[in-house]
Amino acid sequence: MKNLWIKRTIQIIGCVVLFSIIAWAQKDEELVKEGITLTDLGVTTEQKTQIEGMWKLKRQKHIEAVKDLKTLNRLVKDSLIGNEEIRKTLETFRTKRKELQKKIDKAETKLVEVLSPRAQLHLTVLGVLDNGLARRIVKTQKDRSVPEKSSDVAIPTEQPTE
Repeated sequence: MKNLWIKRTIQIIGCVVLFSIIAWAQKDEELVKEGITLTDLGVTTEQKTQIEGMWKLKRQKHIEAVKDLKTLNRLVKDSLIGNEEIRKTLETFRTKRKELQKKIDKAETKLVEVLSPRAQLHLTVLGVLDNGLARRIVKTQKDRSVPEKSSDVAIPTEQPTE
């Protein structure tokens, strides 16, 4: 009988500890979800509009790059297009990218001059300010297996020697 009480007490204490750990983990998760807002970093409404403007420029650059790459991909597939047309298309592609990058750099420079160091740090980590990494807009699908396309298969360029 005494043994049974000891087992029950240990089981009850174990349940209390388990539920305490679960409650603590959920509380920590809620704190992480809240995060830090721009207002918490001392960003004014004028600075917020500058940040949004720069973000729109970066998004526009990405959209145009995708559109231009589709055009370049069509040129790759078309064997009837002459070298002069390819050269002109590449020149306009590169000039557009450089001009848009200059606009982004100018907007970022103005923004860095007025933001607090803490706000700059957070915006750099988030990728709003340049952090050296390519910006990813689209989430990758981790759960789905992507079938391999015939264009993704490596084409051997050398004949195997036996």
